[in-house]
Amino acid sequence: MHSSGKLALITGGTRGIGLASGIELLRQGHTVVLTGRSGRVHGDIPEALSSRAHVMSLDMTQPDTFGPFVNKLASDLGDIDILVNNAGVSLKNARGLSNGVLTATAAEFDDTMRVNALAPMLLAQHVLPRMRERRWGRIVNIASLAGRSKSAVSGPTYMMSKAALLAWTRAVALEMAPYGITCNAIAPGRVQTDMAMQGGAELNARLASAIPVGRIGQPEEVAYAVAMLCAEAAAFTTGACLDINGGVFMS
Repeated sequence: MHSSGKLALITGGTRGIGLASGIELLRQGHTVVLTGRSGRVHGDIPEALSSRAHVMSLDMTQPDTFGPFVNKLASDLGDIDILVNNAGVSLKNARGLSNGVLTATAAEFDDTMRVNALAPMLLAQHVLPRMRERRWGRIVNIASLAGRSKSAVSGPTYMMSKAALLAWTRAVALEMAPYGITCNAIAPGRVQTDMAMQGGAELNARLASAIPVGRIGQPEEVAYAVAMLCAEAAAFTTGACLDINGGVFMS
């Protein structure tokens, strides 16, 4: 599984699935850049791995900063070999719930699509040319069960944004396949992250009862799949979507 010594960039990498994925890639021997708005990690990185971990600020609502960020990273650490697009938003209304099809707004659509679909596209456009020159690259987009099937708690704008991310995944996979670049997606179901915890313990317990394995997932269980798709041995896997949902959705 190992293809150590690469440089990985993980957006939304300071907590939850992003942080867990960064730690797993560190374990595989990579150097990892974890980004978030605050530039501060909300969790612990094992001390033995911390020398290869870099935490930086990157706001996914500010695409004009992507180019300078990638260029500065190249001069400081080298070109990006692995890109994990994990940052995402799930907007809630004043009652703490997702808007439905009759109440979703254009502003909500714009804000959700900007982070969940447009930002991964624009960031990849800055990373892909150098991957193509080196004829090696791994991109993993963190989508969602909500973009694959249906969601009991995510509203339509979130569902549309994750479906769009899956389409972008296939587009990149098709066009970049001749250059040794793979692009895959992971569609987690309910996972114990800050985003999932917005619904509260009672909601998560109710949702867990409908999952065949009888519980919600853990970030580390998604992180293992991220590392697998980034490995040298995953060169023949591209354009795929790996469903990690405890059996609640089977394609």
